[in-house]
Amino acid sequence: MIGRLRGEVIDRAVGTAVVDVHGVGYRVAIPEGSTLRLGQPVDLHVYTHVREDALQLFAFEAALDLSVFELLLTVPGVGPVKAMGMLRTSVAELVELILAGDPGRLAKLPGVGKKTAERLVLDLREKLRDLGPVAARGTPSTRPMPAADARARDLHSALINLGFREGTAEEAARRAIERLGPEASLEALLKEALLSRRPLG
Repeated sequence: MIGRLRGEVIDRAVGTAVVDVHGVGYRVAIPEGSTLRLGQPVDLHVYTHVREDALQLFAFEAALDLSVFELLLTVPGVGPVKAMGMLRTSVAELVELILAGDPGRLAKLPGVGKKTAERLVLDLREKLRDLGPVAARGTPSTRPMPAADARARDLHSALINLGFREGTAEEAARRAIERLGPEASLEALLKEALLSRRPLG
């Protein structure tokens, strides 16, 4: 089973990407809101779905997103394609609605009907609380960053997913970009930010 892919994005379309790993191109399904770009080095967390007639890879930039995706698959009637459809909304919003026990709003999300919404709350509410500080807090603040370019937003999002508080993530992202410059890779910027601060629970 493939659990992780580290390489470069060589093709990109809505909901899919091809990642080159040492000359082998892996086509993966990704959330429609993914920020992956052509030529971008990536380190993706992967769920491998094997059927008699196909092998599908579902990839996520954050480990938390994969964990939520796998929890969705434990709900009766939810398969990988349907779970990925639910993630057209942000993972944080989906988690927040489940933790809030709000099947009415959940039912309005893509791929979620009334019965599925009720099962999501019933089956996942307690499990999501065990995912850690990011899931337990629900949706992080959407207050814009002072220098809200694409690189800063990507770095800020990665730090939030690793457990940084909003203000700490914003400051760590700003300092890392100041030191390495906005043209540095996301991986290099993330390492710089992690070296300077630890995530706060």
